[in-house]
Amino acid sequence: MKYRTRAVAAAALTIAATLTAPGTAAADSPSADGPTITVTIRNETDAPMVLTSKDNPYGSWVDEPATVVPARSSETVSASSSDRRGFGVQVDYTMPGDATVTLMANNYGTGVANGDGTHIDGANRHGYAVEARVDAGYPFMAADFAVAPR
Repeated sequence: MKYRTRAVAAAALTIAATLTAPGTAAADSPSADGPTITVTIRNETDAPMVLTSKDNPYGSWVDEPATVVPARSSETVSASSSDRRGFGVQVDYTMPGDATVTLMANNYGTGVANGDGTHIDGANRHGYAVEARVDAGYPFMAADFAVAPR
């Protein structure tokens, strides 16, 4: 699904939820015009990436991270927030040989949208590389993370 299609679908779902939900639930719904983050995760290795955690404390997931990103495949993750100042998300995947890939996307209106904080930890951290590329910034961030063998 293309980014604009997802944004329109997310906006339609938000409006529908606001119109049908009780007043207290509507206050928690993401804003249709708030900032968004759409990330493509590319696994360019011969091993699966297994989800260990996902963090989105100031927004909600539109398309949650997959439990497993198979070898040589990609996954699209998206989130939105009603906080007009922006927000950030973090997704962690484990790799074979005790390596953890941490992917961070930061979309704040006070600075440049970025992948700062993206890194690989663990005993086998030198077996993998991660590259973060931001294609579009605030308010509708689009980024690409490529995990590859070294």
